[in-house]
Amino acid sequence: MFEVFYGLSGSGKTTFLKTLPKHFENVRVVSFPKKSRLIDLPQFIINTYVPGESNARIVLVERRDNPSQTDLDFLSETFAELLETFRDTRGSALVLWPVTRENSAQAIAEEAWTTGRDSMTDTQSKGLYFFTGLTKDRFYPVADTTTRNLTGDGLDAFGVTSDVAVNLLSGVETIADFFNAVDLYAETQREKTWSVLKTKVRARLWVLLPGDVPSAIRSTVLSLTQGSRNRVDIDLVAEFIDQPDEKAPIYISDWKARRPAMAHLLRAIDLRLFELLPNVSLAAIRSLGDVNIRSKLNQQTMKLEDAKSTMRASKLYKEILVELGISTTPFSNAIKDVEDTSNEYRRIQAMASKGDKSLNKAVGLLIEECLKDDAPHIVVASEKKSLPNCELKPDICLQIEELDYICLEPTWRSTDKGIPGEIDGGQNTLAASHMKKYLLDKAMQYVKALDL
Repeated sequence: MFEVFYGLSGSGKTTFLKTLPKHFENVRVVSFPKKSRLIDLPQFIINTYVPGESNARIVLVERRDNPSQTDLDFLSETFAELLETFRDTRGSALVLWPVTRENSAQAIAEEAWTTGRDSMTDTQSKGLYFFTGLTKDRFYPVADTTTRNLTGDGLDAFGVTSDVAVNLLSGVETIADFFNAVDLYAETQREKTWSVLKTKVRARLWVLLPGDVPSAIRSTVLSLTQGSRNRVDIDLVAEFIDQPDEKAPIYISDWKARRPAMAHLLRAIDLRLFELLPNVSLAAIRSLGDVNIRSKLNQQTMKLEDAKSTMRASKLYKEILVELGISTTPFSNAIKDVEDTSNEYRRIQAMASKGDKSLNKAVGLLIEECLKDDAPHIVVASEKKSLPNCELKPDICLQIEELDYICLEPTWRSTDKGIPGEIDGGQNTLAASHMKKYLLDKAMQYVKALDL
């Protein structure tokens, strides 16, 4: 059987036809190539016959949405041969030809009907099917799902909320038109954001999570991030904002006021969350930490080269190199929970309640020592230093370019375990619920400081 598949350009005709096997069992779609002459279509059908096959075969006349005059000149001869092919057992197939122009679609369908009538086409359609594509109410969810599959983020991360989509829908006819409108709007929003950052500073907010138990740290980080780049899961933290709470902290109220732009803002500041396992934290303290901190440890020193190797194996450092365009080996998080290591971390974490400046400085200094070898042009500030044109003072900052910084904000936490006879246990501050609050509070500080 033959059918012209008529629809507007961008309505999704070819996409729909090529994905039929994903929605229906026992269907095989083969494409008749554009480079072949139309007159070769009947022989192509014979050649793609599979003896004993039970699947229904659909032959897609591809990339001829606007048929050339040559194709139209050979219609009569092609359909005459095609009629004979359909009468052959090897010619059992449904031939679909997507066409964009209505006059061409009607001409092709009329020729098919004239040539073979019900032996060639369906008696009701007479060879012409009108494909309307998705209804407009489906444009946004489909575009949102597509964007999530491609980037990990929904449309709201690009400034395109459902309310914005309502305005965009009024000027489009097809899903392709909508994607174009979304792309243009998103680019406009991006330009507005970057115009602010160009006059201020681009401050990428990377939160570090040092802790005592590797498995607990990984569990929290994995539950709050998405993908391999450790970007914070926007949908998850948004749920926290959307909870009704009349006594919500100020930062929650601030986020509620900015709720439509929340996803876009969090991506604009590149909010990420990285684990900092206890062996990495301890390597920094033992090699470059203050003597007052090291004195609390059972093992107080570590060779700098060994400490640098430990830092280089961390996910944080590998991601820094990726951001700088430097290739690195894949990350492995095979570090196991070791009680002695956890206890050593607890000894230094107990001091964080009195101030974590010296702890942060040690981590920053170790990163700086590694970058001296791997990227000596990067400037690292390991103490609170004001960024240009704003009031931000990151704990650790890496200057990538003149107004481009990676800002590292460690938050030293632990589980509820202590060290018997030495340090009492307490609240499990490593829990994801605690980290959500910290992430949103810190992110709001950055948004306000950058006037976003």
